[in-house]
Amino acid sequence: MTPEKPYDPELLTLLEPRTYERELYGFRGGLFNASRTKFFAYTYARLDSVDYDDYQALFQDSGHSSVGADIERQKKWLDGRHYQMKDMDERIKEGIYLAWSIQFTGIFFEEEWFVQKELIFWGEQIDEAKSIAWLSRGLDDADFWNKGPFGPPLVFDDPNGRPFRNIEAEEFAGAPSLVSHLKIEEKRKINRAFERYMNLIFVHPFLQSMRIRFPDEYVDFSSLFGDYTLLYSRERAFFLLVTMARHRLKGYRLVWFLYDPSSSRFYRWTYPLPRYSEWDYAYGEDVIADIKDISEWNEHHFLLSSCTLDDPNFWAEYVWKAENGCYRWLEAIG
Repeated sequence: MTPEKPYDPELLTLLEPRTYERELYGFRGGLFNASRTKFFAYTYARLDSVDYDDYQALFQDSGHSSVGADIERQKKWLDGRHYQMKDMDERIKEGIYLAWSIQFTGIFFEEEWFVQKELIFWGEQIDEAKSIAWLSRGLDDADFWNKGPFGPPLVFDDPNGRPFRNIEAEEFAGAPSLVSHLKIEEKRKINRAFERYMNLIFVHPFLQSMRIRFPDEYVDFSSLFGDYTLLYSRERAFFLLVTMARHRLKGYRLVWFLYDPSSSRFYRWTYPLPRYSEWDYAYGEDVIADIKDISEWNEHHFLLSSCTLDDPNFWAEYVWKAENGCYRWLEAIG
């Protein structure tokens, strides 16, 4: 782990408790900015210098890019006309990938270090010296610390020249691109785990029971994105469940339920009025149509985002509102 030239030892001091030992193998150094609130660092190591079995999990747990790897050697021909690309293990075992690096990019923001890791494999078309030069290619740029991951999130225009709305980044407005990206990814993972758990433990059994108890009203249910769609605030203290159900006589319509863990009860949410159809369809737009006038969610991209429905007025006035000791929009399921 001897670098080609001296580097600030604080780089390793900062990285060691935030990474695993194998991620730092082949550490070559990097650089802090003048205020020492940003850094860029990297490793370089040949694959034949380690036991691959010891590093396989590290490689497989990360997405990766590659530089200098022969494209033709990466193809696995299925017949004379069709091929698929070899997977990472095949490329390593066949010597298509000869070395690897991990880039570490860090920003100190709101009294916390945010560190992004990127895995790169090197092929036979690029040697060690050129790989190191490729890794450090931007460090001499006077504006290096103010663009890319260190700058604001990129804004792209649609074909009409209007900027696309980045609804996920709006929650972290003012954060550098790297920080926004890491916060979004962390929230997405937490949301996915929450939704998967709630679907398995509560939603699937509940919907099955509704089909048994009300066989004409709920012949079957169709999910939108695999698991059933849940809407909740960042506290995740309760959730709305929305799905399409088929009525035996009337056809298909959206149905809404609320689950309250504190009472272990499901309720019908009655504010949205059902709209019946003769057929099943992708109903993301209809979900937003039901709530766009009473919440901050006004486009269907929210449904596949990391966003949570953090609108106190929506929950207080249109979900949990009580009058004369009874919920206005929640109906107990008898």
